[in-house]
Parts: sequence; structure tokens; C-alpha cells
Amino acid sequence: MTSKSLFFRLIQEDVKRRLWAVTLAFLMFFFSLPVTIAMVIGESLKQEETLATIYSQLRHLMGFQNGFITFLMIALSIVMGVTSFSYLHSRQKIDFYHGIPVNRKHLFWANYLNGILIVAVVYGVNLVLTLGVTTAYGISPSELMGSVISGYLLFLLHYAMIYAVTVLAMIMTGSVIVGILGTAVFEGYFTILLIVLQGCYGYFFHTSYRSGEELFRPFLMKSSPYAIFIYNVALDNGGRLGAELVSQIIIVSVLIVIFTFLCLFLYKKRGSESAKKAMAFKISMPIIRIPIVVLSSLSGCFVFWTIRSDMGWAVFGLLCGMFLSHCVIEIIYHFDFRKLFSNWKQMIASALVAAVIFSSFQMDLFGYDSYIPSENSIDSMAISLNNDNNWVSYGDAVRDTIDHYRWQYQNGDDYIFSHMKLENKAPALSMVKKAVEYNRGRNWERFTYNDWDQSDRSCDFSVKYTLKNGKNVYRSYSLKNSEVKEELSQLYEDQDFIQGVYPIFSQTTENTSAVRVSRGSQSSIISRDKNGTDKAMTEKLLLAYQTDLSQLKVETMSKENPVASIQFMTKIQAEADSKREENQNSWQYSDLTSRGYYPIYPSFTNTMNLLRECQLDVDSWNSYDEIKEISFDLSQLSKYDKVPYESSSSQYYTVSDPQLIAEIMSQAAIDEYAGMNPFGIWNTERISFSAVSSALGNRSEIQYIVPLKQLPDSVREALKP
Repeated sequence: MTSKSLFFRLIQEDVKRRLWAVTLAFLMFFFSLPVTIAMVIGESLKQEETLATIYSQLRHLMGFQNGFITFLMIALSIVMGVTSFSYLHSRQKIDFYHGIPVNRKHLFWANYLNGILIVAVVYGVNLVLTLGVTTAYGISPSELMGSVISGYLLFLLHYAMIYAVTVLAMIMTGSVIVGILGTAVFEGYFTILLIVLQGCYGYFFHTSYRSGEELFRPFLMKSSPYAIFIYNVALDNGGRLGAELVSQIIIVSVLIVIFTFLCLFLYKKRGSESAKKAMAFKISMPIIRIPIVVLSSLSGCFVFWTIRSDMGWAVFGLLCGMFLSHCVIEIIYHFDFRKLFSNWKQMIASALVAAVIFSSFQMDLFGYDSYIPSENSIDSMAISLNNDNNWVSYGDAVRDTIDHYRWQYQNGDDYIFSHMKLENKAPALSMVKKAVEYNRGRNWERFTYNDWDQSDRSCDFSVKYTLKNGKNVYRSYSLKNSEVKEELSQLYEDQDFIQGVYPIFSQTTENTSAVRVSRGSQSSIISRDKNGTDKAMTEKLLLAYQTDLSQLKVETMSKENPVASIQFMTKIQAEADSKREENQNSWQYSDLTSRGYYPIYPSFTNTMNLLRECQLDVDSWNSYDEIKEISFDLSQLSKYDKVPYESSSSQYYTVSDPQLIAEIMSQAAIDEYAGMNPFGIWNTERISFSAVSSALGNRSEIQYIVPLKQLPDSVREALKP
């Protein structure tokens, strides 16, 4: 009967046996925590950073967000897992350990728990030393304890999970090297498999949305204990446990229990004669070999296809993956070259499975690219036109815990798909049907976008179907702009579409603090809420602009171009802008304060009238009287093969004739805003020029663009070589 004292003596002896591992762990934590923290605090004080900034840095370094501690835990899980049960791989050692009058279960727990306790103690001691360092610098440890404790417990929890996997690999194998390789297989197999499948999905399914990211990402984040660990670190929010992180912690805890008792079960079943064998359990040999050969064959097939796009090379890659993986594994299993093809039937079967998987993607046996749900099965639909709305700022201005302002980006598709529900699905479905029909006749192996007529703009769009059964389906397509002109016109006059595309329609008067108008290099705030002084005008402008934008017609966009831009600053943006003015730093928060501009068209009557009340000279925006000259840079013509730059005697061509200036300006649009008009000049062959004016004695220069075909004949003649 084993006493408690004997159990603890086993733990003490185990610590002595791997004293080098204890020392290594201590040194790694020592330089990662106390030494690093001392250097960080010293540098922060030298740079005179605020106390809030220092606390934020320390919470990050001492909490569950520290990426280097993550790497350290992964490394130590391998070291401790290997050293805990390396004696199983030596016949002399295993005879000695199993000769001790101790129940095998107690022997397992002594070695297993010690691998966790060593790291827990060493990590804890170094955290105490680190808190001592912060105290020496005059920083209160009490402000850090929440992050320190949560980080300590979460790191140890995840360490226990990946440590258990390493122990499992050591118990299932008969040598240290094979055990380490087994750990790599357990930790990496499903991750690599999903990456290869995602590669096939994105490469062969030409209408796949984001190459299958939406489909595969949830599985990739949970494809191995390493992946779960790294994903959970990314979920941490400064020590505050969100609902998703809590659910992930529950998963980790369950995995620890499963892996631990699986280790115990196999340990008790493992025979002493398994030492020096590659695998301790013969039944596990095909279970591990077959999936690896399938993955290797599939990977070889896919890699060679992506290089040459030829079925012959794909078969060559499949055979290479099959032979190399199968033969290497058999050598590891048997340590005998004569056993290379001892299981050739399993090898061929594995290759055939890989070939079927590859063919199902390459030949689209699923009918993925031709899939269009029936209109009756669609509950709602959303469409994102990737080329037309890349000027829109999606996201929000935020202020973090240390009073730093930043723009929190949001992908445009994510915003649109969460805000748009098209009641009239006909235009979007018509675009999809045209794209599917076009894809059927396309030679994807030889197709390049250079094959398209460059004068006809590409229409790239993504679609989200929300089906009545609750399933979300995503697809991406490309067509020529001219082929879907009618459908685009219908979409841009659909209120469900434009209100889902432009975040301005979600902005409220309560969250709007200022209005800025910009034209060329001139920018000014025309209304700012100062203790309520200009709040009424700010609200009027927002409501007026929302009305004008919602009533904008395709016919208007075809005839007009934006003459200025307007920004409705949120409260956070206005705060950041005020901070910038106080510090007299023009670059501070510029990324945040420069976002959220929208075009002003001449026909925006409601907005224009209010801008006149704000003393803006909006009537001069369409006047060309003050423009004294315009200048063309001839080098840009070469991209249209109109005139080689080398053949031009001068780099610039200048027009100063008032009549010609007026004729050119009547067809021109301000370059900065032209891309905001999906039916404007941006879709044609165009040339840019600088327009110089001297209004009120002040010289200003604005960049315009004009269609090449709309230039006066005399100007076109003058531009020829």
C-alpha cells in the first residue's frame, strides 16, 4: 500500500531527475518577466510616458495577452512532457520504475502532475519577483493583480492541455524522437488538413467568398490544442472574460480531463516490452499512418497543380506524396527498409481517397460554382459591390482605456451583410445568374484579367443569402460593368441597398458633434457642438444630407459629379480633433479624423441651402471664372497608348484660353471625389489635370479628371506627338 509520504518522495525524486529542466524553465521565465518588466518600466519612465500607459503595458505583459509567454508555455509543454515519461522508452529504466513497490497509477500521477507543478511553481515565483520589481519602481501591484492572477491561471490551464497531448504522444510511442514526431502530428495534422482543404476550396471554387475563410476559420481556430491556445490569447480583453472566452475555457477544461484520463488508460495498458519500439500499440499504426498518407498525397497533388495547372503533374504530385509519406512512416515504424511496402494496399487506398477528394474540388462535383438558391428558399439577401464603395469608411472611432483615440476598422462586406436586407431580390439574382452563365464558358486555367477589355470596368461583387432554414450562404463573382448596367441602376435606386451600403444612414443626431466640409485643399468645420451652440445646425445638416442622399437618382449621377465632400463627425472623432488642435499636432489622430466623408452633388438642394446659411460660397463651386489655366501631365497618356511619354518634347501641356477652359471644366470632375460616383467619369478612359485659380487673390490648385473622348478637338490634337 502506497502512503502519501512515498507519493511525495516520488515527486521529489522526479524533480531531482530533471533538475536541468527546472533550471531551464526558471531562466526562461526570469528573463521573460522580471528582467523584461524592469527594462520596460525604465524605458517608459525615461520617455516620460503617463502612468496609465505604463499600467496598460504591464497588464499586457503580465496578463494573458503576452505572446512570448504563449510561446514559452508551448516550448515547456514539450520539454516537460518528454522528460516526464522518457523513462518509458528505455528498457532498463522501465524495469527499474516498474520494479518499485508502487502502484502504476500512483507512479503515473507522480510523474504527470510534477510536469505541471514545476511550471506552476517556477512561473508563480517569477511573477512574485516581477511584482517586486514594479514595487521598486513605485508602481502599485494592486493595480495589476487582476491581470496577473487571470493570466497565471489561464496560462497554466492551457499549458496543462498541450502538456497532456505531449504526454499522450510519449505514452503511445517507444522512443523519444518518435514521441516528439507524434506530438507534432497530434498538434498539427488537423490544422494542415484544413489549410489544404481551404486552399483547394479557394483555388477551384471560383465563386468562393474570401477563399472559404468564413467556412474554415471557425474550425481552424479549434483544429488543435495549439490553435485553441493562440486563439484564446487573442480573445483576452485585458483580464476581462468575455462570453466567448468563458466558453473556450470550458472546452479547454474538458479537453484536459479527456486527454489526462486517456493518458492514464493507455499508461496502464502499455506493456513494458514497448520500449524501443516505434509505436507502443500496434493498433494505432494504421490509424496514424493512413490519415497522414492521405494528407500527404492530397497536398502533393494540390501543390503541383497550382504550379503547372496540369493533370499529369497533379498525378505526379499525388504519387510523390504517397510514396514519400508511406515509406518514411514504415521506416520509422519498423526500422527496416525491407518493410517499405509491407502495407501497399493501405498505401494505394489512401492515395485513392486523396484523388477522390482532389477531383471533387477540381471538377466541382459538388456543383458549388453553379449553385443559386431558389428565390422561394431565400429569406433575405445582401450584395456588396467591391469596386464601387471602396471609398466608404467602415468601422467606428473608439477611445481605449488609456485615452488614446483610434479607428476600429470593419470590413465593408461585414458591415453591408449585417445591415442590408433586399426586399427586391430580382436585380441581385439577375447579376448572379449572368455571372454563373459567364463562368460556365470561361477557361479558368488560361484566363487572366488582362483578357478583359480594360476600357470596360470590372464589376466584382459578393452576395450573402440568408435562407429560410437559417443557413447563410456566401458567393463572389466578377462580370464586366457593361453587362450589369441595368441591374446596377436598379440597385442604386433601392432604399434597402443604399441604406445598407452607407453608414451615414445609421448615424444619429445624438452621436453627431460637428460637420466639416472639404473641397480640394480647403477644409473647414462649419458646425460644432460647443455647449449646444451649433447643435441645431449640426442636426439639420445631418437630416438634410440623409434626405438628399436617399433621393439621389442614377440619372443625376450620370450627369453630375460631386463638387465637394462632407463629414459628420461623431463625438469620439470630435474629441480627437479637439485634442489635435490643443496639441497643435496636425498628424495626431489624422487617420481617425479623416474618415467618414461623403460626396456633395450640385443637386443636393437641402444640403446646399444649409451650407449657404453657414456662409459657405457654394455657388462658386460650379463657376470656372476664377480658373486661369489648366495643365496636363503628358506622361499619363502612355497607359492608354495614346502617346508615348518619350516622344513628347515637353512633359506638360498648358491651356489658358478661357473658352477652352470652360469647355474642359464642363466635362471634368474633381479627382478626389470622382471615385465616389459609381456612374461617373471613373468608369471611362480619363486624363487628369491641374486647375489653377486665384480667387480673392489666393492661388489654389485642384486636381481634376476628364474623359479623353470629351476633350475639345484642339486639345486632343495638341496632345498628339
